[in-house]
Amino acid sequence: MSRAPSLRVRLLAGVLAATLLAWIAVSVWGYLRARHELAEILDGHLAQSAALLVAQLPGDDDDDELELDLEHAPELHRHARKVAFQVWERGRKLRVHSVSAPRTRLAESDRGLSDSTVEGERWRVFSAWSANGRALVQVGERLDARDAVSRQMALDLLLPLIVALPLLGIALALVVGRALKPLQALADAVAAREPRRLEPVSSAGVPREVLPLVDRLNALFERIAALVEKERAFTADAAHELRTPLAGIRAQAQVASDSADTAERRHALAQVMAGCDRAARLAEQLLTLARLDDDSTRRRFAPCALDAVARAVLAELAQAAHSRGVALELHGDAPVRVVGDEGLLHVLVRNLVDNGLRYGSAGGVVRVDIVSTAAGARLRVVDLGPGIPASERARVLDRFHRVLGSAESGAGLGLSIVARIAALHGATLELGDGPAGRGLAVTLSFPQ
Repeated sequence: MSRAPSLRVRLLAGVLAATLLAWIAVSVWGYLRARHELAEILDGHLAQSAALLVAQLPGDDDDDELELDLEHAPELHRHARKVAFQVWERGRKLRVHSVSAPRTRLAESDRGLSDSTVEGERWRVFSAWSANGRALVQVGERLDARDAVSRQMALDLLLPLIVALPLLGIALALVVGRALKPLQALADAVAAREPRRLEPVSSAGVPREVLPLVDRLNALFERIAALVEKERAFTADAAHELRTPLAGIRAQAQVASDSADTAERRHALAQVMAGCDRAARLAEQLLTLARLDDDSTRRRFAPCALDAVARAVLAELAQAAHSRGVALELHGDAPVRVVGDEGLLHVLVRNLVDNGLRYGSAGGVVRVDIVSTAAGARLRVVDLGPGIPASERARVLDRFHRVLGSAESGAGLGLSIVARIAALHGATLELGDGPAGRGLAVTLSFPQ
């Protein structure tokens, strides 16, 4: 698996790339603007030179032929070969020209600025007539000279970039490295921790942009610490609760093994089977409770029919209710829909009805009421058993807590599972008295 580039490399590459692009863009814009301005200045010089030459020609009152020195104008500067001028008598006869000028006209045009190619050379030419119209003056500049100046300008704009970019990269590397030191210190502090150290990470000296990460990390540590503590307590309680049925199974198995009486052996084996059933039920409840500790169950929520879930539970427990002599009743609206996990809602209703069967008296009734309300849906399960004293109702929702004096065996997990499922569904749970102060009424209010 390839490793992603480091944050330092990304920052350096991004800043240098942005600087390079911005510098190139500014250089191109500056080059184009400077070249345009240079062309206008040089064109102006051509026009000015032509005007000076025109001013030196004979005026309108001179009827003589145009008399000018036929010798070439001297070359006075090393760049003179790139600039040339010609004076044509009536535009046809060359009277004087510079050393660098060709013997043919610099341009066909005889007025203003124009571009031309003469003897393979490209020229920028300004043409003007004398006041009396007897002489045509053409002043030209080779375009390759202008191109050379433009190239030098572009080079002068880009050369600083070649020097500055590496220096900027070194400076940025030092600055970014210094700025990222708190992140490295944070990484080292987390890496040096023992697995059991879940105290918050210090935010001293952490940059403001990294504080949200530290806060989320500390929140994660807090949740993990709470989860670890919960799991530690759960494991200890589960081990304690499983020890009792397993010890009972072993004792009854020893009795069956040592007994010579058939009736006694059968009774012991029956107790072994009952103990196995209790252990299996306890294991099932423990697994259900462990699964409920995972908040990811909320992601499976979908609309489901609460009344249909209750009917399925009552049908499932009908045989057990008949064997105990307890009637099961379902009352209320249909359909009643809530948003949740249908499997977990089935476990919730089953635990409530099963508690009513286990603790209800023979000949009694376990009633399930489901109604729709303005706030959502309400589920109420009522039995006619001994109920739960008001002083114990807050504690019976804790894991493994059982009301003293109860004749029924159990692990004390049923109502804690109900409370956890209700919390996952955002439902409120209330424990109260049954009809006429007898039995237990468990009411769950689900939001819309």
